[in-house]
Amino acid sequence: MLCVLFLASTVSAARLSQSVLTLRGGMDIGPLNADNVGAFMKVAAGVTAAGAITEKYGGLGETELTKLFKGDVWTTNLIIAMVTGVVTNVLYSVSDGTFDAGKLTSLLWLAGFLMKLKDAPEIATVMSNPVEAVVTIVMALTAWA
Repeated sequence: MLCVLFLASTVSAARLSQSVLTLRGGMDIGPLNADNVGAFMKVAAGVTAAGAITEKYGGLGETELTKLFKGDVWTTNLIIAMVTGVVTNVLYSVSDGTFDAGKLTSLLWLAGFLMKLKDAPEIATVMSNPVEAVVTIVMALTAWA
């Protein structure tokens, strides 16, 4: 009991509110933060685009890396990355630059996944798209939680 009282007396309310109770606008768990997740998704979009371009126009076959980033989820990621990049540049040039691209990205992922659930509103939709579900959740947590 004495230890608890000592601990309580050393932690001030202001310090507690700054460290634990402050809403930061995004989740950080070690290396899993908005910057790293966003950078990974941009690299994945680049690999998806490079794989599609080299296969179609270069006549080159797919590799293990391009196979990894091929499919519905990664095509969605490429489109979201392109839209976010265009919107970010346009809004930066005409506004004050306070636009948060991470929040737009998470909203686009959420919208895409909700549209998929709208077409097939059952748990099998989530179970058959586990990567998309995880990406959507991680993007939302890193942008909003």
